Amino acid sequence: MAEMKKVIYKEVDERLMVGMFRETSFTNAGRLWQDFYQGDTIEKLNKLSDVKYCDDIDENDGIGFMYHFSDKENFNIIIGDFVETNTKIPEGLFAKYIPKGLIAHVQIEGDNITDILDSAYLLITEAIEKTGGVIDYDNFYWCEVYTRQRYSEPLRRSERVIIDYLIPVKEK
Repeated sequence: MAEMKKVIYKEVDERLMVGMFRETSFTNAGRLWQDFYQGDTIEKLNKLSDVKYCDDIDENDGIGFMYHFSDKENFNIIIGDFVETNTKIPEGLFAKYIPKGLIAHVQIEGDNITDILDSAYLLITEAIEKTGGVIDYDNFYWCEVYTRQRYSEPLRRSERVIIDYLIPVKEK
């Protein structure tokens, strides 16, 4: 069973998400991660290593930034990383500016990725409501951060894993 480990509210500056872009659904999103790791996106992102941005995001092996939900199943996704907002984007990568604002940084732990993904929305919405926040659906996005320390390394050791989530919120 997945469980919410931590929720922190913080103001963040404007961000620039860069990576591989797709229109997809929850059913097909897993395959996109395979495309990300097997394709040349990581190589292109490595060329931007000197302009990586966001001191509040730990070293990671990928960030999935989902937005523009046309319904409960379909959305746009960028799999990549955050870079400085004035970065020249290499050909073949997609970029999206994310406005500054208040976010909830939530960590959810589970035995495996499926446990976490199946219950993440419910756990996150409950945690935000219980701690006095309100999800900002006018500027909504869903950002999953797969950190090395809390996700990738424990996964290699067959231990419980944590996925970090970033969600825009507003005060009540």
